[in-house]
Amino acid sequence: MKFIFATGIFPPDIGGPATYVERLAAELYQQGFDVGVITYSDAEVKEYDFLVIRVSRKWPAGIRHFVYFLKLLKLAKNCDLIYAQNVTSAGLPVLLAAKLLRKRFVLKIVGDAAWERNKGYLKAVQEAVARSADKIIVPSLYLKKRIIGWRIPEEKIEVIYNAPEPAPQSDISKNEAKAKIGISGDIILSIGRLVSWKGFSDLIDIMPDLLLQNPNFQLVIVGEGKEKLKAGEGVKLVGGVPHSQIPLYLKAAEMFVLNSGYEGLSHIILEAMQHGVPIIASNEGGNSELIEDNANGFLVEYKNQEQLKQAILKLWQNKDLQERFIQNSKEKLKGFTWENLVEKTTKILGETFPTS
Repeated sequence: MKFIFATGIFPPDIGGPATYVERLAAELYQQGFDVGVITYSDAEVKEYDFLVIRVSRKWPAGIRHFVYFLKLLKLAKNCDLIYAQNVTSAGLPVLLAAKLLRKRFVLKIVGDAAWERNKGYLKAVQEAVARSADKIIVPSLYLKKRIIGWRIPEEKIEVIYNAPEPAPQSDISKNEAKAKIGISGDIILSIGRLVSWKGFSDLIDIMPDLLLQNPNFQLVIVGEGKEKLKAGEGVKLVGGVPHSQIPLYLKAAEMFVLNSGYEGLSHIILEAMQHGVPIIASNEGGNSELIEDNANGFLVEYKNQEQLKQAILKLWQNKDLQERFIQNSKEKLKGFTWENLVEKTTKILGETFPTS
């Protein structure tokens, strides 16, 4: 079988979807499948055993999407199945190519693009692509329910949970990690795109009260985006960092907080669990599929600053609670393995392949 991965990002781009495609394509190639990847990218930092076609982002929007479509059309002529990694920049060209070439395609949906970007026309695009897909893979039950709301048959949608990358082996201490990132104090870490619904402003707002209880608190926000945040006392805005540096920040942190109003399934929560950081998360989206309140973390109401503040203080003051959350998260992670992801994904791709 020959699979084509159609994706919007691919290494050296950072982010879960980029590393997911790289790892899964390499895994399927090792299993003997014929694999190809098409992506938007300007840089090529390494060679792969499988074919990678890159479409420059230097082209204006519209033109680069058309170039992507033409290259996909050529690449997919002799493929058995196309696996699209989003509903817009990859999904729409895949839909058109699949119809012209009479190919089947599987669609992975990790979020609601129309809601995230607040662009109404994307709603029609993503629903059209989803309805045309032969199968849809989502990383959470929450997203499955959301996509059913797009009038997509439930039996077309399969839930396959994400899996964190293998954690690098390191004996570095928490203090050594703090020294390497150049930040001291009791670190409250939050990571994500700087967009309003990630709730970073609420964390910044409660810092004066938290500093009254513990002057050593340091809120560290890692990420970049359009939202402009103002760093006050005890707040460090790091900006974007390479994904390879994220383990250092997690190792240095006393706790990880995700105060988001929307999540499909948070990959960074999985990474925090893997690196042994106690977690506080908003009770939104797929977060409750990862965190059970008071068992392996705290769940708080989104934008409830008082709940958020009390959860941070309670966790900071109780070392036994921190350790319980860490150990229970390690148990939870046993249901989110790469082997399970590969097995279920390969099964769905194989079942979608036309046998006649």
